[in-house]
Amino acid sequence: MKITVINGTEQRGCTFAMKEQLLASLGGGHTVTEYFLPRDCPIFCTGCKTCFYKDLSACPHAQYTVPIWESIMDAELLVFTSPTYVFHATAQMKALLDHYGKNWMAHSPQAPMFRKQAVIITNAIGQGMDKTVRDIKDSLDFWGVARTYVIKQALFQPQWEQVTKKRKAAIMARCEKTAARITSRKRVTPTVKIKALFTVMRIAQGMIDKSERRAGREHTADYLHWQKNGWLNGKKPWRE
Repeated sequence: MKITVINGTEQRGCTFAMKEQLLASLGGGHTVTEYFLPRDCPIFCTGCKTCFYKDLSACPHAQYTVPIWESIMDAELLVFTSPTYVFHATAQMKALLDHYGKNWMAHSPQAPMFRKQAVIITNAIGQGMDKTVRDIKDSLDFWGVARTYVIKQALFQPQWEQVTKKRKAAIMARCEKTAARITSRKRVTPTVKIKALFTVMRIAQGMIDKSERRAGREHTADYLHWQKNGWLNGKKPWRE
C-alpha cells in the first residue's frame, strides 16, 4: 500500500510517536512518502486564485504544492498529523490545505479521492482536539476522501517520555484498531456523508451554470470539469 504522511510540525515529539505507532500497526511492505511542515511547504497561500482559473501547476508556489498533491493523489492511504495548537491545527497545516481549495467538491474534485482512506492523528495536553480534527477533516471530506479515521488522545504531558504507560497503551489500542479497519477493507467506497456531499455539489453545479448562462456568461471551469468527468449525467467517481 502506498502511504503519504503529512506532518503538521517538524518536531518529532508526541504526535510523531503516535504516527509511528500507526505505521507499525499497519505492518511492513508499504511504501511511505513523508512530508514535514513548514519545511516542505513554507509559504502561505496568497489567494491569487490562479489555480481556480487554470490549475494547480500554475500556482506561484507550485514547486512545493504540486509534488505534495501528486503524492496525495498517488497514495492509497493519507495520514495527517497535527498537535493541537491553541485549540486548532498548526498554522502550517492550514497553510498547506489552503492551497488545495480548487480540489474541493464545490469546485473541481479529483476522482481518485473517492477511493482513498485517511487517518487524522492529534493530541493535546488537555482540550481542543476536536477543533484540530475538524480543521483537517473539512478538507478531506470536501476532497471526497472515502473514509477518514481519527486517532486522538489527551496526554496531559508535553513530552512523550512523560506520558503514562496507560495512555500509551490506549494510543496503541486505537492504532491497532484503526490499522485493522484500513487493511480489512478490500474495496473502498465513500461513506453516506461523502456521497451526499457529492450529490449536493452536483446539483449546485447545475444551478450555478444556469445562472451564469442567463447572465450571458460561459460555462465555469468547475462546471466543465464536472461535465468532462460525466458526473452531471449520473456517473459516480467511486464507480470509475
